[in-house]
Amino acid sequence: MTPRSITTHGLAAFVMIAACAGCADSPYELAPVSGAVTLNGEPLANATVSYEPRGGPERSIVGPGSVGTTDAEGRYTLSTFKDEPGAVVGQHTVRISTFKSQFKDIKNSDAVEVVSEERVPWRYNRSTELVATVATGGTDQADFELTGAPPRKGRR
Repeated sequence: MTPRSITTHGLAAFVMIAACAGCADSPYELAPVSGAVTLNGEPLANATVSYEPRGGPERSIVGPGSVGTTDAEGRYTLSTFKDEPGAVVGQHTVRISTFKSQFKDIKNSDAVEVVSEERVPWRYNRSTELVATVATGGTDQADFELTGAPPRKGRR
């Protein structure tokens, strides 16, 4: 085999693996996850809750991350970035944030408008200390009780 044919075969194998990511014989298992988030005892509305699967020696293919947005009561339900309900079974790093921004001018990436300020302390998003384990049966009680003051403005 020439180096070019090895590269071509490697690329073909990658494409086939990627194409099967949505197949019934998925290399990862999903389970339904929902819960509530409070900040200083009050429901945290309009927060993004993201679960990032952690790998390990026995899990080389971890699976997609999951995300949900809290409602007025602080409740959220997760789905993957492929719109599959739930989260990958296993351990996750969890991040919770209320910061949202949008481009003022799509042609100028520096023209960003802050839509929602961060109300959640950094220890729950930027440098998170939150961890969750998703069991095979899932849960409707993946609750997070956050405490602390919001980050100072101008510090990201």
